[in-house]
Amino acid sequence: MRFVSFSKLFSVIIIFAAIGCSPEPKHPDPIILISIDGLRPDYLDRTETPVLNMLIQNGTIADHLIPIFPTKTFPNHYSTATGLYAENTGIVSNSITDPELGRFAMSMREAVSDARWWGGEPIWVTAEKQGLRSGTIFWPGSEAPIKGVYATNWLQYDGRITHDARVDTLISWFQADDKRPLSFATFYLSEVDSYGHRYGPNSDSVLVALQEADRTLGYLVSELERIGIWPNVNIIITSDHGMVEVSNDKVIIIDEIIQMDDVEVYDWSPVAMLQPHPDKVESVFEALKSAEENYIVYRKQDLPERFRIRNNQRVPEILVVAESGYTITTRDRFESRGVSGGAHGYDPMDPEMNAFFLATGPAFKAGHRIGAFETIHIYELMCKILGIKPAPNDGDLSVLNPILR
Repeated sequence: MRFVSFSKLFSVIIIFAAIGCSPEPKHPDPIILISIDGLRPDYLDRTETPVLNMLIQNGTIADHLIPIFPTKTFPNHYSTATGLYAENTGIVSNSITDPELGRFAMSMREAVSDARWWGGEPIWVTAEKQGLRSGTIFWPGSEAPIKGVYATNWLQYDGRITHDARVDTLISWFQADDKRPLSFATFYLSEVDSYGHRYGPNSDSVLVALQEADRTLGYLVSELERIGIWPNVNIIITSDHGMVEVSNDKVIIIDEIIQMDDVEVYDWSPVAMLQPHPDKVESVFEALKSAEENYIVYRKQDLPERFRIRNNQRVPEILVVAESGYTITTRDRFESRGVSGGAHGYDPMDPEMNAFFLATGPAFKAGHRIGAFETIHIYELMCKILGIKPAPNDGDLSVLNPILR
């Protein structure tokens, strides 16, 4: 009889086990990326936010987040998701005109769901392409098959869906598939922005909206605890921009400066995007330049490099950037609509455009504070935590690497 040594037999068993039973793939701790639209960091100093305060104590907060130009909803949400400036995503405002595709606006369902508008690669697409399951609740870009890919779970925007129902939907996604768990999700709350527009950033109404957002976060945390995954979840809370008080006393009546028949208006205020007729470019610019007060007028090629917007065909020949707190309008629009309580879209260096950033969970340092940074760096951070290779982007992981454990 031939005997085999125990050590050799053990080696054979290990080899056969490795061939026949490959280990389960390792899934990363999930990320929930939350937007509280229009949240200015200083709002937290004006009211009680117990849940946010708890998350801050257990995580990392920034002095503020620097949005991209223009400081509007769609450009900044999509920049956070892709790590790209507006000139590289093509989402150069909330209202856009493209020479080939026509018009785009937030309310235009057909345009919003057309992938041709959306440049770059958002984080949920990066995750899905590398085998991770994602879900998106109301994030700009998530309703289009970008690069042919949707998130595994996604919702068409419907502002009537209550905050608690949004939480319940997200929790159901976490419970839906044990073999392929949810690794990345987005979550969106709009009321702080809506109330800021309607009543102004200094109103009590904005604080009521923030308290409701804080309550919703508390419900989310309690539900994550109930299903047993709260200790493993990384939460990133951001906003897309701040808000500034506007009034009927601070208006720029643009049709008293130029003939509106000489231009096509791509977007209105506080960054008026104007495409003059070919033979009117010089005269329109000179008229705006000679009356320059409470705004700065730029030719496209002379836009500041830090705006990172001029190298895109969707940006017209002339931009009029209002001074903080001023509204660009026409006489008829002003008399029929007036001016709302608050606005955004101004220069990102305006302190009242400051946005919010908080990160908490097993990936992040606790009780930590960092200086201000640009929103483009968040994409690389999320890819690092998820263990996936980022698509080309304008961010730099070294900026946020110090907040990781």
